[in-house]
Formats: sequence, structure tokens, C-alpha cells
Amino acid sequence: MVGEDILMEIDATLDRLIRNAEIIENVDLKDLSETEIDAFQKTQESLLQHLIHMDEFLVQKRISLKRQDKRSANFKIQEKLIRFEKMRDSVHQNLTKAQVKLPILTKRKSKRFF
Repeated sequence: MVGEDILMEIDATLDRLIRNAEIIENVDLKDLSETEIDAFQKTQESLLQHLIHMDEFLVQKRISLKRQDKRSANFKIQEKLIRFEKMRDSVHQNLTKAQVKLPILTKRKSKRFF
């Protein structure tokens, strides 16, 4: 089920719960048999359980959507950015070391042995 489908199912379940409660509210409970009252309560309990289940399912769906798929472009880009950051730091350190040695090398080249 997609997130939108889950929300529609939750909405429909809430509509049924409300409709049933409105019906019972408008009926004189003295006119109902014990079997009818039990059936109503079981129906409401069942709908409530379904609502709770769908709500938990929606939460799990949202959590799973937050996790990045290793094949997704976003995940690959993040991996490459991290790799580049590490490489950039390493290259920067190497270049800094080379620049420190560079003046010494240029002095040697400028000396003439003749």
C-alpha cells in the first residue's frame, strides 16, 4: 500500500466508526437486544483495531521511506560527496607538504655550479 492509500483507508475507517456511533446515539438502547449491542461493540472494536493497525502501518511506511535506498541517486551522490571530501583533505595535505618543499627545490635549481 502506498501512503495515500493508507490515509484513504484510515479516513474510511474513521467514517464508519463515526457513522456507527451516530446511529447508536440516535437509537434508544432499551430497544436493542443484548445481541445487537454486543454486535455493535464488536464492530466498533474491530474498526478501532483496524484503525490502530493502519496507523501503525502508516508510521512504519513513513520510517521505511526515510531510509535511503542504496541504489537511489541521492544515496550515490551522498557517497561520492563523502569520498570527495576525504580525497580533498588528503590532496590538500599533500599539496601543503609539497609547497613547503618547493622553495627548497627552487633554490637548488637556481644555484649554479659553474
